[in-house]
Order: sequence, then structure tokens, then C-alpha cells
Amino acid sequence: MTYAVTLIVHIVAGVAGVLFGPVVLYAAAAGRVSGLAGAYHVSVLLVCVSAVVLSVLDFTNLWWFLLVAAGSYSFALRAVTVARRRHAGWLPRYIRSQGGAYIALWTAIVVVSVNEVPVVWLIPTAVGVPVIEWLSHRAHTANATIATAVDDEVVP
Repeated sequence: MTYAVTLIVHIVAGVAGVLFGPVVLYAAAAGRVSGLAGAYHVSVLLVCVSAVVLSVLDFTNLWWFLLVAAGSYSFALRAVTVARRRHAGWLPRYIRSQGGAYIALWTAIVVVSVNEVPVVWLIPTAVGVPVIEWLSHRAHTANATIATAVDDEVVP
């Protein structure tokens, strides 16, 4: 019973994360933190906590969930920390962190779905990293343009 309930929580939270992720990343590329960023963070947190519980319940088969959960949540936690502090150049770091968590979600889905062909596990990273870097660059460029426009503004 515990395993089944935890698995349901894990799947529902994972689907929520997969749905919220693109919205959060797109908003960040536009220079803002989406209202869904908190929901995305909670979904990643629930995926990671439920992964830990599942690995404890079936350690022999799911021990690797511990590693994936730690890595995934470290990205999500870094994103929250970066967004709260907002030091210079924070937005590209925020996008990379949220994107890293998103890639981790997709990697876990691929690993569970296609576990016989390990090379396929690299697809989320191969597709995701260039997209995230493009979004990071776009956000960095947009912020630089806004900052320059503000600096050039003449105040009477």
C-alpha cells in the first residue's frame, strides 16, 4: 500500500513538473520569475522525496533513485536560492538551474521507460542543454539591453 501511494505521488508530481517546467523556463527567458515557479519547485521536491521513499522501499532495484533525486533537487534548490538573492547576472543561473531540474525529470522518465538502451538516456541532456543555453543567453542579452536603456535614460 505505501509503495503504491508513493508511486502515484511520484508520477503525479513528475507530470506536474514536466508541464510546469516549460512555462517557468519561458517566463524566465522573458526576464521574470513565473507564478508557477513555486508550483514547479514543489513538484520537483515531491518527485525527489517520493523517489527517496521508493528507493528505501525497494533498495535493490531503485538505489539509483537516491542519486537522481539528490542531483535533481540540487538544481531546483539552487534556482530558488539564486532567485531570492538576485545578485548580478542571476537570471541565466536561474534558467540553468531550473533547466537542469527539468532535464533531470526527463532523464528519469527516459531511464524508466527505455532502460534497455542506455545511450538513449543522454537524449534529454543532448536536447535540453542547447535549449537552456539559448534561453540563458536570450535572457542575459535582454537584461543587458534593459540595463543599458535605463543607464542611457536622461532624467531632468
